[in-house]
Amino acid sequence: MEDHEASELIHLADDLGNSVVLRVTGRESGGLTGVIEVGSYFVSGGIKTWLDAEDLTAWGKVLDSLAQGDDGAAWREGQRAAELHLEIDDNDRMHVAVVDSHSFLVTVELTIEVADDWLEAHRERLTATRALLPE
Repeated sequence: MEDHEASELIHLADDLGNSVVLRVTGRESGGLTGVIEVGSYFVSGGIKTWLDAEDLTAWGKVLDSLAQGDDGAAWREGQRAAELHLEIDDNDRMHVAVVDSHSFLVTVELTIEVADDWLEAHRERLTATRALLPE
């Protein structure tokens, strides 16, 4: 977990102080532990999470969907962990909703002005995170 890039599967942030980051914090049998951190000038917080190979495959499909021009996609919707809903508006801003419907019953929504190369950067993050999975 020494490489900063490898330790974050998701890093969506802008100059306005809005961010959603999924930071990998460790390895556990069969998967990875992590925390989803949400930050803005209005609200900030985090929730622990767990990742396995299926989660990473599903995240790759979300990236593929958005790269193909879909306006929105959901990751881990209706599953055992916090969900992410992503929607790109006409101004190329990302609307991100982090939904915890299992433990704290909280949803946080942010609008983030993402960089032009955010998709490529997240594909690299995905590859690096896959390499962290226990064998």
